[in-house]
Amino acid sequence: MGRKRGEIEEWLKRIFFTGRSREYFIYVKFRVDGEETLKPIPGEVVVDVRGGYIYTASGEQIPFHRVVEIRDKKGVIVYKRDSFGFHNHL
Repeated sequence: MGRKRGEIEEWLKRIFFTGRSREYFIYVKFRVDGEETLKPIPGEVVVDVRGGYIYTASGEQIPFHRVVEIRDKKGVIVYKRDSFGFHNHL
């Protein structure tokens, strides 16, 4: 499990700490009315990525295990999590 967290953390840092955060959305799993749904988080609201969490400008802390995929602004999936772990599509 620790290896997966390391992979996603490295990938997120590669995007967000190289000045490209505005080009991406992070899709995270949320539970709404007892059902899971994907919520897009715009990259520009991410202020930090560390310790297994994504930190947003509004103060939200999103654990890495809730990240399902990362898409660019055109909707192209560049990174996706499946039942076997994370897969880089770049």
